[in-house]
Amino acid sequence: MTIDDKIKQDLAEQAAELDRMMQQQEGLAGYLKTGFVSGISWVMKLSYVMAVVLTAVIFWCGYQFVVASPEQQLFWGVWLILAFQAQVAIKLWIFMETNRNHTAREIRRLELRLRQQETV
Repeated sequence: MTIDDKIKQDLAEQAAELDRMMQQQEGLAGYLKTGFVSGISWVMKLSYVMAVVLTAVIFWCGYQFVVASPEQQLFWGVWLILAFQAQVAIKLWIFMETNRNHTAREIRRLELRLRQQETV
């Protein structure tokens, strides 16, 4: 077997492995589930609950802002902005934690593949 044949064979194996990995992707729902596999999954669940509660608070403050008298609009407007900022912060943390878990899982997969190739 020449070196060219060996390179072609390795490239074909890598392409087949990449195709297998791409088929394993579960979409956005599967990606978001990776946030719950860490040791602090209870914090992730709590943050999702807080995000839903803050959504309700945003709608409530928005409604109160619209129907409030001009003297009260500043009060409800500030609460609306604060609730929105809190929700943004929580959602950013959720996606950062999910991304960290997803990246850690991919690094573990890569380590396993490298160990398997070392033994071959």
